[in-house]
Amino acid sequence: MKTIFRYTNLGLLLVVMMAMGTVAAVAQDPCADAEGMTSLGDKVRADFAVKTIEGRKAFLESGRQFQEKYGKCEPGKELDAWLTTTMPKTKVALDKQIEDEAKKKLLTRFDTGLKAKNWDEVYASGKEVLAKYPDEFRAVELVLGSIGYDEMFAGNNKFSDETLKFAKQSLASLEAGKEFKPNFGVGQFSYKTREEATAWMNLTIGSIYQIAQKNKAAALPYLYKATLAADTAKNPNPYEFIGGYYFDELNKIVEEIQVKSKEQNDADTPEVAQKKVDELKALVAKSNGTAERAMDAFSRAFSLGQKPDYKARMKKNVEEAYNVRFGKKEPVDSWIATA
Repeated sequence: MKTIFRYTNLGLLLVVMMAMGTVAAVAQDPCADAEGMTSLGDKVRADFAVKTIEGRKAFLESGRQFQEKYGKCEPGKELDAWLTTTMPKTKVALDKQIEDEAKKKLLTRFDTGLKAKNWDEVYASGKEVLAKYPDEFRAVELVLGSIGYDEMFAGNNKFSDETLKFAKQSLASLEAGKEFKPNFGVGQFSYKTREEATAWMNLTIGSIYQIAQKNKAAALPYLYKATLAADTAKNPNPYEFIGGYYFDELNKIVEEIQVKSKEQNDADTPEVAQKKVDELKALVAKSNGTAERAMDAFSRAFSLGQKPDYKARMKKNVEEAYNVRFGKKEPVDSWIATA
């Protein structure tokens, strides 16, 4: 009796489970959910009308949900077909919109830093601009290659190394004939022409080598090019720096002359004595030429300088080089005028 009871219960249980499965199958059929299909379809169309970034993201998500849930249903096939062609286009538009928004924020960050003279921010955002849009905003090279010049003369060498790096990069781009967009520089660091920008990059590189890095030999070729350009030829700085290089060289030669002079000995053979004399003569000739180069450069710096204390300092340099060259101190005004 117990066995029959158990089987009877089991049969009833199976009937109940089958009935529940039938109800569940009906409830889970998405195509029978007309209200849900209509509601989600309305949301898809509403989301599509919003062209903001968030609106397009919402459209792509609601569209995805509709296709997954109702795409195969007969009433939803028309909307599904439209979504199949529209969603990829929307994704492309969204990606571009996101990129444009990020680009706008980056450029605003750069411009804001430039106006506020927040050079740390300018370098940080400027490097990112060049990394992402090198051809579109090559003008940023010139900005980053200019900042440290004025800062250095104000006693701040913090940006000298970065400026040197980007000034060289700018110079290479200029000499290669690359196009600078939107112009030759931005804001207060703008140049009128390619020639002007080239001249100032040469002057900037030479000046940083000279002052910040104490490498006068490396500075010399850039400073020389700056003196040949119309836009920087009337700036006294390159002439002063060139004069400083030759002044240092002159001091080295004078020291060599003093050493060689002490090496002369009455016990030397005529041949050895003559050799030492010839070496001294060569050094003296070298010192004369070097002294005149220093005098010439300092004279030009004197003539182009404006401030009285600067002119006085340049004139004193000419006088010291003149004394080494001619062995006497005389007024050097006439010599400066001829130079």
